[in-house]
Amino acid sequence: MLERFTEHARRVIFFARYEASHYGCPSIESFHIILGLAREDRVLFRKFKTDLQKLSELYERLYPERNPPIATSVEVPLSAESKRILQKAADEADKFGQRHVGPEHLLLAATIESTQVREELGKLGITESTVLESVKDFSRRMQVGDLSRKFENFFSAGIAPRTGIGYDLHRLEPGRKLIVGGVEIPFDKGSVGHSDGDVLIHAICDALLGSAALGDIGAHFPDTDPKWKGAKSLDFLTHLSKVLDEKNIYIFHIDAVVILERPKLGPHFPAMREAIAKALGMQPDQINLKAKTNEGVDAIGRGEAIAAYAVATIAG
Repeated sequence: MLERFTEHARRVIFFARYEASHYGCPSIESFHIILGLAREDRVLFRKFKTDLQKLSELYERLYPERNPPIATSVEVPLSAESKRILQKAADEADKFGQRHVGPEHLLLAATIESTQVREELGKLGITESTVLESVKDFSRRMQVGDLSRKFENFFSAGIAPRTGIGYDLHRLEPGRKLIVGGVEIPFDKGSVGHSDGDVLIHAICDALLGSAALGDIGAHFPDTDPKWKGAKSLDFLTHLSKVLDEKNIYIFHIDAVVILERPKLGPHFPAMREAIAKALGMQPDQINLKAKTNEGVDAIGRGEAIAAYAVATIAG
C-alpha cells in the first residue's frame, strides 16, 4: 500500500515513528501520526491556524506521564488504529480519483478513524468536515490544472517529468485546405499529406509520443493505412490522449512554433489552443503557440512549405 504514498506522506510516517520513540511509546498511535503530519506539512496545519508546538503541548497534556525515550534503532510498529488510518487514507484518495496518497488524505483518515483525534482536533477547529473541504479543494485544483501542486504531487512520489520534441514539414500546394492546429486558415494553398496535413498537430503528436517513449506518429498512424487517409489530425490527439490516460500519464505543458512565410497565424492561436486542449483534455493555458517566418530562405521562405516544432512535458 505504501507504494502509493507520496514522499511527503512517507515522511509523515517516519516522523510519527520518531514521535513515538521520543515519548517512549511501544507503538505508533494515531496522535503520533498527527504530530508527524505537523512536522512534515506545516502549510497544511497553517490553514487551521495551528502548528507542531501547539499540538505537542496538547499531546503532553493528554499524556503527562512520559516513558524513557526508545532508541531510534529499535523498530516501533504501527498500532491497529494507525494501520486503519493508512488504509483509510488510501481509500479516501480513491474516492477523489487520485493516484497518490498525500498528507491531506492522512489527516482526513485520522479524523475519521480515531475518536481521540477527532475530539481533540475538533477543539482546535480541525474537524472531519473542514479537513474534507481541504481535500476537496486539493482535488479541484488538481483537476483544473493547478500545475504547481500537480508537479509537487509527482515529484513527491519520486516521478520525474519527461520531455519530448516533435518536428514536421509539409509541402504547400494550391487548391488544398490549410489546416493548422485543427483550425482551417483562409489561404490559397494548403498542406499536402495523407491526412489533413496539419503540421502543428503532427509535431505535437511526435512530441507526446517521444516524451512517453512510445515511438513516433508514423508507427501509430501510418500513411500506408487507408483508415487515416484524409483523417482529421485532431483525431490523432484524441487517440493519443486515451493511450496516455491508460498509462496514467499527465500532460503538463505543450510549447510549439509554426514556421510559415504567409499567412499570419497569430489571430488564430486562441482557436487552435482551444481545439488542442479539448482533444487532449487539457486547459488552453497549458498550451503555448508561436509563429515565425523563415525570412525568405529555402522552401518555407519561398512559400512552398510549412513546418512546426513542438515540445511536450509529461509525468507519470
